[in-house]
Amino acid sequence: MSARECPSCKKMVDDSVDACPACGWQFNVGLGKGGASIVRPAIRPKMPCEVQVAFTDDRTGSSDQFKVGIPITVEGILTPVVAKAREVKVWLQTHGDLDEGQDMVLLLDGGTAEDAKKAIKAVVYEGGGDAPEHHLDAVDRLVNTVPWIADPRKARGAIVLLATADSKPARSGKTARQIGEEIKKRGILLYLVCEETPQLRELADAAGGWLFKISNTPDQNELAQIASKVAASITIAAGAGATVPLTVAQKVA
Repeated sequence: MSARECPSCKKMVDDSVDACPACGWQFNVGLGKGGASIVRPAIRPKMPCEVQVAFTDDRTGSSDQFKVGIPITVEGILTPVVAKAREVKVWLQTHGDLDEGQDMVLLLDGGTAEDAKKAIKAVVYEGGGDAPEHHLDAVDRLVNTVPWIADPRKARGAIVLLATADSKPARSGKTARQIGEEIKKRGILLYLVCEETPQLRELADAAGGWLFKISNTPDQNELAQIASKVAASITIAAGAGATVPLTVAQKVA
């Protein structure tokens, strides 16, 4: 059995295959007019890791003003990640004001990105008491109920909070810093798409997470940053077998 060198990645490849299994380089691309080579773009294989993304969406009336932007944000985050990862599982939870009887509701339990895009569009924003809301409880619930895969070589996890206003103290007694530190310790990425407030800033800082401004017309560059951070962490984790902490929480204005 003979082999040839891939001109893209320099690996030796069996002569019988048309594309390099390592980088996707197409060997038998044929010739164009005048004998010019037709070069096709390499087909990039998806990373072998699974991505676990858990959203919690503040469904109180204060979020109604962003009901157009929230589904756009969810789709803008998930679509690029799906393009890069072997498998993407999504959890979608809504939360409200626990003091007003608005319990957390799990709308999607390890579903697909398409399931999540449909479910987020059906969320009704109403009720709740005066701000602040129970955002810390909602995030803490996801930290402790999603079946996160601990091995970074197999999976990468991320939590995305969609919210307005500040958070009330967590009913568990944990501070925003303690919840953030637990998220960081477990290697889970944290993204807050929200109005910046003291509690949420403390949560982001402790988790080494990212804070983006919630909007009805979310900046596509900002959404691309969230998606690229998740996807990049998959690439690095798969190659190095280690988590990549975001040591300083960053704000994207």
